[in-house]
Amino acid sequence: MGVPIVMEHIEGSVRIHRLNQETESEPWTYEISFAPYAASSIPPARDVVGDHQLERALRYGLDLSEPQLVHSVHTARHANVVIHHVPLTDELKTLLDDVM
Repeated sequence: MGVPIVMEHIEGSVRIHRLNQETESEPWTYEISFAPYAASSIPPARDVVGDHQLERALRYGLDLSEPQLVHSVHTARHANVVIHHVPLTDELKTLLDDVM
């Protein structure tokens, strides 16, 4: 009898932080990071430049629906954003590993 393969399911929060002051010229730079609820390591943060790149990163990394995507990008322009209960998918790993 073989040993069953257990897929590790990691869940955490995605945090989006605008690195520029509102008085600075656009496009602004945002930092995206994933904070696992219980894990031995934390993937590195990734910087993205501009609202369009932030939208693309969230669409690819989190597969957010259009209303969630628009809300997250709009909110990130004015305050930090935390999206809870996000599974660490292959797409999100790729996004965070692909540091600019």
